[in-house]
Amino acid sequence: MLVLILAGGSGSRLWPLSRKNYPKQFLRIGNEASFLQKTVQRNLDFIAPEDLYIITSEAYYDEVRRQIDPRLHSNMILEPAQKNTAPAIAHALSQIETEEVCLITPADHTIAPQSKYREAIEKGEKLAMQGDLVTFAVRPTSPETGYGYLRANGDRVEAFVEKPDLKTAQTYLESGDYFWNSGLFAFTKSSFEREAKKHCPALIAPFHEMPSISLDYAIMEKSDRVALVHLDLTWSDIGSWESIYELLEKDEQKNACHGKVHAIDTQNSLLYAGHRLISTIGMSDVMVVETDDVVLVAPKKEAQRVRELVGELTSLGKKEVHDPLTCIRPWGSYTVLMESNRYKIKKIEVKPREKLSLQKHYHRSEHWVVVKGTAVVTIGEELMTVHEGESIFVPKSAVHRVENPGRVPLEIIEVQVGEYLGEDDIVRFEDIYGRRKEEPANKLF
Repeated sequence: MLVLILAGGSGSRLWPLSRKNYPKQFLRIGNEASFLQKTVQRNLDFIAPEDLYIITSEAYYDEVRRQIDPRLHSNMILEPAQKNTAPAIAHALSQIETEEVCLITPADHTIAPQSKYREAIEKGEKLAMQGDLVTFAVRPTSPETGYGYLRANGDRVEAFVEKPDLKTAQTYLESGDYFWNSGLFAFTKSSFEREAKKHCPALIAPFHEMPSISLDYAIMEKSDRVALVHLDLTWSDIGSWESIYELLEKDEQKNACHGKVHAIDTQNSLLYAGHRLISTIGMSDVMVVETDDVVLVAPKKEAQRVRELVGELTSLGKKEVHDPLTCIRPWGSYTVLMESNRYKIKKIEVKPREKLSLQKHYHRSEHWVVVKGTAVVTIGEELMTVHEGESIFVPKSAVHRVENPGRVPLEIIEVQVGEYLGEDDIVRFEDIYGRRKEEPANKLF
């Protein structure tokens, strides 16, 4: 069996912790492994590393590489563009020559216990070997409005059902014939191609001609070869802050707390602190989520409306929708500490033996202060070493680079000054990570 992990999604329902450029599959809730890492570990329990593939986009390539075992780096498959699950799967299968069963799994779900998961996958593999498309279903435990449903008839699927309203979801729960659609599938490459040709021929075309469509819409809802395997276990797609509340441990007042929290006369609430202290008095059934640059406050029952909020913020052009203050790069990371119209202050961390691209900026100068480690800095034709406590100035349009020759992380405080401080003001001349030479411009000058 092969396992294909879908890690290219950019969900918004866990905003502000999850952002477009750092979605939930990369998140660590508490001090645990990320959802992506747990998904990899869950499936490496019964397959070899060479049989596990991760499908992602160019935007997430560096972070996926950073989070996974180096043995898996050669099994990363990049989508040419983000086009939903059906094109992602079709593209991945076009890169793989196999007649083994392929298990398709999202990167951002929680599943336990492992023994029951493995048992269900083995059952699904047998059905898929007979030519069926297999979907995995979870018996609902509550009237969820954020999940898609399946209507079952024994071990076959009669219908896929859209996310219902609360009243309909309650009816589904009481009937016993409806199950949550887990988003896990199993089939062979030839079975997928057979059903795609019959129900969505565009998925056999070159990638740029494929529609942006989910696997459910494209094939599963139309096929008469869909078998069902029950996931008799604990499952969640962590699709809302309510899911995070259920995932975390509760105190005596049934509050789920993370980080620095002090609550007085507060019950049944989610209090999720990033770096600052969250204090509450006389609250009930609320969620408070704090990150470096955003505070979200809402009734817990309104958790599903976070996507609506993100949509409004996107239409208003709020940058907080896309990037967290700390952004991951292949060489390390940077964190925005302070920003105004004409200046920006960053903390830059460069991993040992890594280096930034050789580059220049048209619209800003930079002043670097080394606070930890030793930097080797290129400015024009000069190459110099900058030690802890020393600083150096990079003028506008000067070709420059910084690298970490040491064995400990390099930390730099960078002060940018200029008329435009966007991340797209960069021209690269050399880059060991293969990134494009010039970033797309957001503005004309």
